[in-house]
Amino acid sequence: MLTADLVRVYRRKGELKLRDWKGDARANAESIARRYVTIAEAHVGKTRGELRDAMDDVPAPARDRKVADGLRKLVMDRCEVEVDAEHDPAEIRQAVFERAAELRREATHRGAFEREAVIAEVAEARGLQPEEIERLLYADLKRNHRILAFEAIGGEALVDLYDESQVQAVLLRAEKVVVQVAAKSPATYRYLFRKLKFLRLLHTIEPGEKGGYKIEIDGPFSLLSSVTKYGLQLAMAFPAIRACDAWALDAQVRWGKKRDRVHFHAEGERKAGEREAALPDEVQKLLDKHSERFEKGRTPWAVSPSSEILSLPGVGVCIPDLVFEKDGTKVYLEALGYWSRDAVWKRVELVEAGLPVPMVFAVPSRLRVSEEVLPEDLPGALVVYKGVIPAKKLEEALDSAAS
Repeated sequence: MLTADLVRVYRRKGELKLRDWKGDARANAESIARRYVTIAEAHVGKTRGELRDAMDDVPAPARDRKVADGLRKLVMDRCEVEVDAEHDPAEIRQAVFERAAELRREATHRGAFEREAVIAEVAEARGLQPEEIERLLYADLKRNHRILAFEAIGGEALVDLYDESQVQAVLLRAEKVVVQVAAKSPATYRYLFRKLKFLRLLHTIEPGEKGGYKIEIDGPFSLLSSVTKYGLQLAMAFPAIRACDAWALDAQVRWGKKRDRVHFHAEGERKAGEREAALPDEVQKLLDKHSERFEKGRTPWAVSPSSEILSLPGVGVCIPDLVFEKDGTKVYLEALGYWSRDAVWKRVELVEAGLPVPMVFAVPSRLRVSEEVLPEDLPGALVVYKGVIPAKKLEEALDSAAS
């Protein structure tokens, strides 16, 4: 992913804008990208430093320097690297330096010592060859990481990725994001909404005025928690937004050294989508465990991933993770994972406003919400859990919601 200094933007009257590709700029970028990709493929088995040196030899005009640096960053990100796991370079360095220091202290009596002798002595003590000690001495430095594999990509696709990564880099500094999306297929919406949940983003979804959906997402700079981690999660949601048939994004962003507040807008049409996001870990574990209990006859509730989008105009949208079924009755479950207490109250409002199906909401105990906030006479229930959603407690909630 790009860093802020590699993004081609300019500011005008409080607006942060991405620079368009003009003239032959796009073609030049694709040419540079193809050369970088070819070099990276040829450097599998070599070090990161050798790859960087080889890419330095690719000429790039001054006007294309920022683009070239961004493409290099994306190429390096696609490299799988390793550090020797059997030997600790830091420990080997310490042994070499300590032995060298001892010999220096004795040098007035024994004369000068040779570096090769120190390396040979440390190598013999560890059952290694001197050349292995030489290689391992600074193997943990980033430049010396060995490239195991390179994730293949074409030059044009790499420039497309650069465009996408520019928006992601801006989102890393967002305070609030509002997205309008439209898609012909419900599966596209479910993919996006599940991605937002999978990434634990604090968001609300409601039908758009002209169709589609409006999504409001809190940005990392609106939170008191880890800015970097949450910002990365927000940036990772952007490919799913681009997978919609049409999308428009508006964000309030803190930009520059002074963190000035500026407005950012981006829009586009459908791009090639990515694979559907997996269920959150705690939900997948619950699905596996409950499926096993059902197969062994320990519960009458069958379970499967949900494909529904539940909406109440003027109230909100709910995207269940799982659906449980018993004797023709269906009860849906949504796990609220990395969400806020406000999200729980919104779900309570949905049930109170007449959500058309029975729902169970799994809420982590850290949100400090009581299971009693949903009255027993409503078709819904809360399950407060710590660590793992308990199966027995969940089944009691399913029975309560279904009754």
